[in-house]
Amino acid sequence: MITFEHISHQYVTEEGENVVYRDFNEQISDGEFIVLTGRSGSGKTTLLKMILKEIEPDEGIIRVDDKNLRDIKRRDIPFYRRSIGVLFQDFKLIPDVNVYDNLYYSILATGGSGKDAEKKITHVLTMLGIDRFHKRFPREMSGGEQQKVCLARAVINHPKILLVDEPTGNLGPIDSADMVRLLDVIHDQGITVIMATHDMSVADSPERRHISLDGRLT
Repeated sequence: MITFEHISHQYVTEEGENVVYRDFNEQISDGEFIVLTGRSGSGKTTLLKMILKEIEPDEGIIRVDDKNLRDIKRRDIPFYRRSIGVLFQDFKLIPDVNVYDNLYYSILATGGSGKDAEKKITHVLTMLGIDRFHKRFPREMSGGEQQKVCLARAVINHPKILLVDEPTGNLGPIDSADMVRLLDVIHDQGITVIMATHDMSVADSPERRHISLDGRLT
């Protein structure tokens, strides 16, 4: 469970102060599919980065599984993040190795063992229907195909939480629908999915709960 308790936050732009949140309170239960909506500047990406502990709120407490994120020491942040998968807009693959090795190195980088790497990689590629990509290099793939591999990388260690920022921003209608379908597949594995988007056409589903950040902007 993720709880936001009396969160206030602001940042300074060239035009002056921009208050993103003032006394923001919300609760996200385990296994939910949350869609964060709102116009540009409403704080969607900021909220994701707060969960990831890349940004500290000016005031208030964020708890993940009852752990106050303010209590996590700097040296322990990488261990905390191992339970979180991330697919942000600046996704990148290692250009000079194939898909299999991209995923293999990701497992090792997050403290996983090479012993069961093949099993994990085969499972996630098959689950997402992209097992045919395993020998391809990033340069041989379209942007949409690379993004699917990055999604596989984000969930290769079966995180408890998946944070997704504007997953359809650079995709056409068909690839957008396919990306959201894959997020549903991941959600069906019991992973809490939190997706920030301005595209309501891909956000609509009775299984997803919307949190609108319009109106939270002060």
